[in-house]
Formats: sequence, C-alpha cells, structure tokens
Amino acid sequence: VTCGVWVPVATALMADPGIKMAIFSPGIANVLQANYSALDTFLSELAGNLLARPPSPSSGGDGEEEEKTGGDRDLGDFSHLYYEPDLDFGAVERAQSRLYEHPTTVDYYKRWNLPIYYQLRFAEFCKRIDRALELVREEGWQAEAYTGEEAEGKKIGETLGFELPVFLELYDGLLSMWKSNVFLRPLTHRFLRGAVQLVGRVLAFVREGLEGEIEFGGSVAGGVEGRSEGTGEGDDATTTLERIADVPGYFWNERVEDIAVVSWELTILDTCMSRDYLDTIADTVCPSDEESRRSTHNSPVELDEMRLLASEVLAESSRGIPPLVSHSWNVLIVDNLTSRCCAPLSAVKGVAATYRMTNRPPPAQASPFVSTILRPLQEFDAAYASRTPPQIGDGWKRRVIESVSEKYAVAVEELIATVKRTEEALKSRKTRRMMAGGMSDGEKVKLQLFLDHREFESHVVEGLGVDAEGIGGL
Repeated sequence: VTCGVWVPVATALMADPGIKMAIFSPGIANVLQANYSALDTFLSELAGNLLARPPSPSSGGDGEEEEKTGGDRDLGDFSHLYYEPDLDFGAVERAQSRLYEHPTTVDYYKRWNLPIYYQLRFAEFCKRIDRALELVREEGWQAEAYTGEEAEGKKIGETLGFELPVFLELYDGLLSMWKSNVFLRPLTHRFLRGAVQLVGRVLAFVREGLEGEIEFGGSVAGGVEGRSEGTGEGDDATTTLERIADVPGYFWNERVEDIAVVSWELTILDTCMSRDYLDTIADTVCPSDEESRRSTHNSPVELDEMRLLASEVLAESSRGIPPLVSHSWNVLIVDNLTSRCCAPLSAVKGVAATYRMTNRPPPAQASPFVSTILRPLQEFDAAYASRTPPQIGDGWKRRVIESVSEKYAVAVEELIATVKRTEEALKSRKTRRMMAGGMSDGEKVKLQLFLDHREFESHVVEGLGVDAEGIGGL
C-alpha cells in the first residue's frame, strides 16, 4: 500500500513543477483548501479502501438464475482459488500508520504552505470585523453591519438571541472559521487563536467606547469620504456622506439605551463562547461519531483533551466580558439614571414658596413633580427588564433609588431648616400663624413634604418593586 501505491502518487505530485504549483501553491485560499482536503481524505482512506474485502458474489439473484438457466458455465467459477488475506481492523490501522510515518508522507505535508493559507483567511475575517466596527462608528450600534447570508443571520438571531448586526457579523465570522470549506485540521491552534483575537478586537472597541474614547456620528465623515474615493461610485459615496452628516457626533457611553443593549449582546456572547461555540469547535475538531473519530487519527483521550484545551482558551478570551457588563450597569447606567432622576429635585425648594404668605389651605395630595422623579428609571426598567443580565440582578436599580433618595432627603432637610429660620423671623414680628385651617405656613410646608415623601415611597415599592427597607433617605 505504501511503496506500491502512495509513494509513486506522492512522488508524481511533488516532482512535476506545474502540478506542484497548481496543488501546493495556487495562491487562492479556496483552491488550496479544496486541494488539501481532497488529498488528505484520499490519504486517510487509502489503506481502508485498498485492503477492504471485495463483496462476495450474490446468491439467489435474478441475474444468476438467468445465467444458470442458460447453461453458460464455460469459464467456471474460480473465486475459491483466489488468495484472501485475513485482515482485521487492526491490520488496516497498522497499514495506515505506516503511510503516515513514511518519509515521503512527511515530505509531502511539508510542501503545503498552510501558514500563508491561514493568513489569507484571517485577513478576510479581520476585514469583515473592521468594516463592521467602522460602520458602527459612523451610524451607531444599529448600523447594518452584517454581510453574511441572510438565512444564517436569521438563524443566529433566533437561536442565540443576538440583535445588533455587528454582533451577528462577529459570530458569523467566528462560525465561518470552522466550516468545512475553510477549516484545515493542522491549523486548529491558529484558528482558535484567531477567534480569540476577533473577540478581543470587538471587546477593545466596546471598552474604549465605554471609557468615552470613541465618538460616534458625524466626526468620522472624513474617513468615509476617503474610503469612498477608492470605490469610484460617486452616487453611493454622496448618499453615505449625507446620511452620516445627519448623525451628530455623540459618545455612546452617555446613552443608557445603547449601554444596556451592548451589555446584553456581550452577555449572550459570553454564554455562547463557553457553550454553543465550544460545541461547534468540538464537533469539527473532536467529532463524537466513531467513523469521524477514525479519520482524525487521534485517540479518544487526545480528542477529549483537545476539547478541554479549547474550552480553557475560549474561557480566557471571554474573561473580559463580565467586568465590562458590570461596569456598564453598576456604574454608567446607575450614574446616568441617577442624574436624570435628580433633575426634578430642584422643585423641592418651590414647596416653601407655594405656602409662604399665600393664605392657601393645607395640602391634601403630593406635589406634581414627585411623580416625575423616578420616571426615567421606571421607563428604562420597563424597556430593558428582559435584557438585564442575570448576574446583575436588581442591585443597580436599588443603587439608583438610594442615590436619588439621599439627595432628595438632603433637599428636604435644607428646606426644613430654611422654613424654621423663616418661622423664627416671623415670630419676632408676631406674624407667625396664619388663620387658614389654623396651621402656620411652616406646618403646611412640612405636611406637603410628608405627602410628597409618602408618594415617592409608593413609587419605589409599587412602581419599581423594590423593598424600601434599608434604603437611605427613606
């Protein structure tokens, strides 16, 4: 099998300059991958195909019956005289091992320029990611950055839950590395490292955005103009520039909606890397069915070890995701919503002016501004409750309420101190008590503040479902 069949074939492939160039160095990634896969399959099945037992003559068939009836037995049947070696699976496996250990086979595999093939493939993946990230910078996170097949993108979105096109583009690129028309088994470590690098590229982009180092919108229009000049399509370039000019520059870390959506996509990516994506790699590199395991030329122990190594590498690549998600919710979203919820607190000072020297009746309901204090938090929670990462929980919501309540309490304390000073001044002039309801202006203000506090607490407990016990300021 080795010296009589494989060595002459391999020598012919490697000796002829034309054949050698066309097979081993075609300069086109798809052609090289197809050549390698076809010849590798041929070599992996060579011993099994040559040493397979030929099918025995069928007995009782219609053709045989016709032959017997015709009486055509001039040549006779000499199959019982043929030599049939007693071959078992172990003998075939030993013959296949001799094929791989032969010096000609070693020289044959050295002829393949596989590192160049990987560089070509990885450049394609990097180009897709770089283009997607640039488009996101120009038009925002909702930019149509996905360039893969529509059916595949729809499948990824429905199965895994990705919504942003840029993350669809990333995950589709990660899956493409392990497709049968791309993957080559000797480059497993390189493709695994490439997947880690692509994920790291996107995480770095997100991290820089969260730190306020990347501006989205019109500020990148010049870069688009330069890129469009190379395409030669003037109308498309003009349309792109006009579209980007309509997008004012902004930092997306100041938009809680963008932060929540991106952190949810990161959470999905983190889960996929340790589960679905690991299964994809394992099914390609470490197949579970017995027939595929034989063609990989690795023992079951080695295949299981490769799966373990792949899981460790992927876990390392996604280790930076949880800190980004935690920072997004517990710092950026909390700070942004706290600032927006505290804006109506400036109306607390106006409570005193409402009753000072106006002879108004005592209040019977809360001030109108109280219902607007937690409105930004309520609206955000209603919109993104289903996209809150499980590891975040409701802690971020409680922190917003605590911060707003403390500032609310400070504003109330300052107002009460002002009212007391005013009452002392009016007392010296003997004008302290107003006749409306027998309550002084200061007492009316305090009653209004009490009603406001009770209304605010009801929004916390009933509107947001947070236990008010233990919250400072309440």
